[in-house]
Amino acid sequence: MFMGKKLQIIGFLLLIILLSGCTGNTDNGNSGNISDVTPTPLSSNSSLDSMVIVEQLPTDYEILATLPISDYDEYSENIVDTRQGAYRDNENIDVFLDIIELNSEQAALDFTSNYKAQYKPLDIGERFTTISFNEHSAERIIEYNYYAGDQIPKYKIIWNKENIVFVVKSNSHLESSSLELAKATGY
Repeated sequence: MFMGKKLQIIGFLLLIILLSGCTGNTDNGNSGNISDVTPTPLSSNSSLDSMVIVEQLPTDYEILATLPISDYDEYSENIVDTRQGAYRDNENIDVFLDIIELNSEQAALDFTSNYKAQYKPLDIGERFTTISFNEHSAERIIEYNYYAGDQIPKYKIIWNKENIVFVVKSNSHLESSSLELAKATGY
């Protein structure tokens, strides 16, 4: 029994050491003014690994980790690859940038439609709102979660650029948490 606890402690310490490399100082001297982000064109050699790392993060945002994900298989059979960037916003809340590569632009449009179809209309207000940033439009999705008896909004933003779909989602109740990261992508 003592050996089992010892192995658990060693495993936990190794996990801390591995994760510490993902949370280093990300202060790159940017001013945090992301409204000046120039849209980034997709090139044939863009990799999802490089796309998921936002270089000009909003003020006080930091990247925590990047990893492959498989949460989206139900929305399309045409997925080529996926990546997720885990970030922390200026309120110390987790924000995620998911990038899904599909085999065609039409597959990306179909994916977005299938993704949005999972949501039922709201009783009051609009679940989907078209917004614009980085010289393109996107859909803001609002959903409500109950917390301490109150309905708390959560915001997601989804758009595609060619055959790539971007989904930004935040655990914050503030729309700006996901919107600031979406703008900062440059896509």
